[in-house]
Amino acid sequence: SVTNARLFRRLDRQNRTLRMLARVAREFSSSLDLDEVLNKVARTVKMLIQFDAFSIFLVDEPLSVLRSKMSLRYDQRIRIDHIPVGKGISGWVAEHRRPLVVDDTLNDPRYIETSPGIRSEMAIPLLSADHLVGVLDLESERVGYFTEEHLQTLSLLAPLITAALENARLYDEVNRRKRRMEDDLAAAQKLQQTLLPKQDPGIHGLEIGIGFRPAAEISGDVFDFFEQGEDYAIICMGDVAGKSASAALYGAMVTGLLRTLGPRRRTPSALMRTLNEALMERRVGDKYLTLLVLLWQPKTGLLQMAGAGATAPMVLRRGGILTPAVEGFPLGIFPNRDYEEVSFQTEPGDVILLYSDGILDQPNIRDEPYGEGRLTEFAPGLAGLAPQLIVERIFADLDEFRAGRRIHDDQTILAIRVKGPEPESAG
Repeated sequence: SVTNARLFRRLDRQNRTLRMLARVAREFSSSLDLDEVLNKVARTVKMLIQFDAFSIFLVDEPLSVLRSKMSLRYDQRIRIDHIPVGKGISGWVAEHRRPLVVDDTLNDPRYIETSPGIRSEMAIPLLSADHLVGVLDLESERVGYFTEEHLQTLSLLAPLITAALENARLYDEVNRRKRRMEDDLAAAQKLQQTLLPKQDPGIHGLEIGIGFRPAAEISGDVFDFFEQGEDYAIICMGDVAGKSASAALYGAMVTGLLRTLGPRRRTPSALMRTLNEALMERRVGDKYLTLLVLLWQPKTGLLQMAGAGATAPMVLRRGGILTPAVEGFPLGIFPNRDYEEVSFQTEPGDVILLYSDGILDQPNIRDEPYGEGRLTEFAPGLAGLAPQLIVERIFADLDEFRAGRRIHDDQTILAIRVKGPEPESAG
């Protein structure tokens, strides 16, 4: 009966220990904030093992040191400098990855005094598989205070503490990466807002309205205007594959290349061919670009065009619509491509609409696209308005169509009115 009683007491202790560990696991897993987890660990250990000093160190692998994340003396937080792995009781535990109980610190050469009056110490490694996460260290002012039962209790808690610390660390790392990504996106957005034109650039013979709505923080749409004296100007609009910061930066690179190459290439087809070769030399992953390049000659009203997979322009003229056929392969995919060129003689009052595919592809709540048909019906009635007002009216119609559904893709509209050929200068 004595044996049965001992067995019963042992089983009862085991059951209570298992129930305690289950409660501790739930408690530790209820938070992902590192400071909160550390406080919960300290409170839990204190309920099970009385101590005079408590420390949790996390390993800094590149520097091979232990950094204190929480250190208490008489339940008050104190500051402890980092400890090299291999130095002191905690450093020895980190190096050998084994628990250690020191009954009398004054007689152990490994002991490093961090708090006066400490006479015994117990430390245990915090391991995740074979990876050292840190060390949990307890100290007492009494000689021989820590027992085998204390060590067993701490050994049972160690995996739970390690898991909680790792979860909190990963959560903190994810948040830090998220903040860095948000900062990067904000910087890219600011850069894009600086680079993309916001108002009529004042090109001879043209009046231009601009509309630009990114689907996310930044856009893969590209557009720019640059005038080469009074003889001609280049207008371009394109769409980089993707909507990330990399798409915006790729677009910025394209704009820079266009401004560099534009003055040297007097036709859109030659500019497109040279730009494609430049992009092939600067391959960025799977990035590519659709693009429409227009070369405007204000003295003659001639508009030369070349396309690389971009949506063809729509010309509003005297209540009707003209659609010049401009085709070609996207840029940055195939080397040694030639691009066809189309010449279009404008008339005063013509309105040329350039728009990204995000306009036509925008779905409504029934998953129907806005489509070229609706734009073709709606746009001719706008021809008499100022270009900027044309842009605003198209966006308003698009918003009415999508009926609250989110913007599906980057949306850009350029409305370009032809004012008439420039007069010849006297002389």
